Amino acid sequence: MKKITYLIAVVLAGFISSCNPVDDIFDELEANEAAVIGTTDYTISDDDYETLDLGFGNFSNVDDAKAMIPTILNDAFPFWGEGSTANVTYKLFARASTESNLIVYEVTTEDYDANPDTERFDNFDDNDQIIELLNTKYPSPDSRTLVSLTYDFFDGSTNTLNNGFFFNNGEWNFIQGLTDDEYNLVGEGFPNFSSEDEAEAKLPVFLKDKFKFNPKAAGDIVPFMFKLFQTDEDDVDEDGSTDDRTTYSFVKNFIFDGTDFTAYSNVLEQTLQFGYDGTTWVPDNTIAYTFTGADFTLISTQLADKYPGPADSAGNFSNFDRRNGNDNFWSDDMLLEATVLVLNNLDSAAEEGQKYVVAFDIFNGAGGVETLAVIKTGGDWVLQ
Repeated sequence: MKKITYLIAVVLAGFISSCNPVDDIFDELEANEAAVIGTTDYTISDDDYETLDLGFGNFSNVDDAKAMIPTILNDAFPFWGEGSTANVTYKLFARASTESNLIVYEVTTEDYDANPDTERFDNFDDNDQIIELLNTKYPSPDSRTLVSLTYDFFDGSTNTLNNGFFFNNGEWNFIQGLTDDEYNLVGEGFPNFSSEDEAEAKLPVFLKDKFKFNPKAAGDIVPFMFKLFQTDEDDVDEDGSTDDRTTYSFVKNFIFDGTDFTAYSNVLEQTLQFGYDGTTWVPDNTIAYTFTGADFTLISTQLADKYPGPADSAGNFSNFDRRNGNDNFWSDDMLLEATVLVLNNLDSAAEEGQKYVVAFDIFNGAGGVETLAVIKTGGDWVLQ
């Protein structure tokens, strides 16, 4: 212990005899820490939203997210340096519209007879015929009007259906509803649910089964119409009474996560990548990609005539020979040419400004890995 104390004293004495030694040491430490290059997956937390004064716990648009997330990353990673990346998950408000007013209508014989295409059999066999009827009956509907329509439709046989037609953004949109048999299938004695909570509990199970042969992609939002039996406060049945009971129709949106459906809350989870440019964090679309054996086969095949030795070597060993002077040597320009070939095959529709950092195996007397950073500019891949 005495030796340690003495050593500390000597070191302190040296500090005192030099010019601002402590400041110099801390400056050096900060410089070293600033040089740290990190990569992380980061999820914006409830506390982060509060820090940004976002009381609803989400961003209202992508531009706000791009502008505000750097504040959080600067605080979270103060010593990370240029070249660091962060893949950030955040919540984005994305409203999926539902009805603001409801019309309940059952198509009549007169309606069918008014259209030469439907008068003979008194049914529809094409959704365009339904849209034509709606445009005739409701030429100037309010935005977000839902028509709960009961009609006969021929598709191999004639069935009576009840589906929704939702007027939004100037056009009618079809909204799938349940048939009477499907209400029975989910355990209902009548063609309606007894409560919204019951609908939210049962419809995700029903939708998963309904789309099992026509699967949705993760992130797909499916609007669905369901019916509740409740007090007719709006007199939707037009009988002049607002204290009787009748059937209302509602639109509910459900989102598919790749496995299950859940009720959609108007908030999406989105991901943005940011890169640290030496001063602050900026949105960055860089994709990291590692060459596969198939990529080396492609390079070997496509460049065999131009670079026979190097191409044959790359195909045989799934690496690039970087031994300068060797017959199979790959120069920097050749590596860029090979990278362009792979990326045009991998991502031919890449947008202007898309960035890639590609990694590939090399041999320089021993195995190793090198990287190359490129960006789509003027329709071509060029070095960053």
